[in-house]
Amino acid sequence: MGGENVLQTISTSKYDTYPGIEDNEEEEELAESLDIHTEFGVRRQRSHTSVQLERLQRNMIKSANVRHVKWEITPVSLTDEEKAELFPKKDISHQKKNYVSELSKLLKACPYLPMNPFREYSKYDGNAQLGEATRKYGIFITMLNLERRNYPMQVSIIATAKVHDLIGLVCWKCTIEYPDCTLKDSVDCYALYIAEDDGEVDFDFPCLDSRETVAKFGFGFLAIVERDSKLAPATSNHSPTSQEGNSVLSENVNTKAQQQLEGELNKLLAIEAPLYQLYHVNILNKVRAKIEIHLGISGQKIELDPVVKQRSSSKFPWTKQKPATYDMDCVVACDLTETKSNNRAVLRLVYDSTALSSSIGDSAPSQQGTAVWSNFKHHDFEAEQKVAEDIVQKINNILELRCSVRRQEYISLRERKSHRRRSFHLGPR
Repeated sequence: MGGENVLQTISTSKYDTYPGIEDNEEEEELAESLDIHTEFGVRRQRSHTSVQLERLQRNMIKSANVRHVKWEITPVSLTDEEKAELFPKKDISHQKKNYVSELSKLLKACPYLPMNPFREYSKYDGNAQLGEATRKYGIFITMLNLERRNYPMQVSIIATAKVHDLIGLVCWKCTIEYPDCTLKDSVDCYALYIAEDDGEVDFDFPCLDSRETVAKFGFGFLAIVERDSKLAPATSNHSPTSQEGNSVLSENVNTKAQQQLEGELNKLLAIEAPLYQLYHVNILNKVRAKIEIHLGISGQKIELDPVVKQRSSSKFPWTKQKPATYDMDCVVACDLTETKSNNRAVLRLVYDSTALSSSIGDSAPSQQGTAVWSNFKHHDFEAEQKVAEDIVQKINNILELRCSVRRQEYISLRERKSHRRRSFHLGPR
């Protein structure tokens, strides 16, 4: 345990240096063994006296930086003239006593100001909300003049609001920022369309659905457009002098608007046509007996399912209807055949009997090139007129998208038959 200098016993070379090897002769007697180590973290607790002394020392250091100044009141005698120079009196006799501000004049001139019809939509402003998700859009206001129309108005709205609320918020902000812009009182008179960053409105797409939430749409720029004037931006600058010209112009605008709305509706119906939809109709047998069925239509097939009732037991076989399924490639036509006075209509579904529901997926006809009129059978259905028109339009949209071989054969046969009938009646008299 006695101390010998370990550093001197280690062999050194010319590249290894150990500072203090020769200068530690006084520490040889106090050297300790390398096997004995002190435990870290074990310290002697400070006494209360040392803590008090340290606190006094800190207070003395702080007090050395403080300077005490004694406040003494020195009496100063000032004359009245000197006091008048320090605090002179102002002459207010020339000022008007009954002064009325400009704001008071405006309020007095308009005691019954009209209420902003879009004030209720100000609660959806995203700038006034904290801790809620918001969406920001650049809105082009097409009702403004050409100079201010090309600059979008930045609108922030909460993400849970509807498109209807966004239109109201835009109208509310427009009445504040552009008071000279006249707007209609109803939000239903306006619609939001997709726009480019330069302000060009894209009328090829339909307007945003007012019932959807704004979080569903991620477009950066939108345009607010009046529903009646969105189709005639160029004709708004021309003002015919005669009333006849105004009436003709309005009729042309209305017809164009109606045509474009019908075109947009047809596009939406064509897109939604392959989606499955169920209708409640009556099927007509050969004896014109009505049987309630469920008619399911999708882009792949048509299903006929009879409605099961508690009193379904019947002695007559023609009142029974078996479930059937027809591949959409086997269906060739669907038309309205009769419209009744009680707001009901009859439609006919024509299909190829050579490929029944047992061969679903086999789209090729069994006898190509040898199709005859007897191969095509039909089913007659009766329903409300609106339901019947929807069914006919849905099936025809699907048939136009698929363009099967059986449908082409049926159309060619029907044209030949109609041509024969015309040629028979157009003979010499």
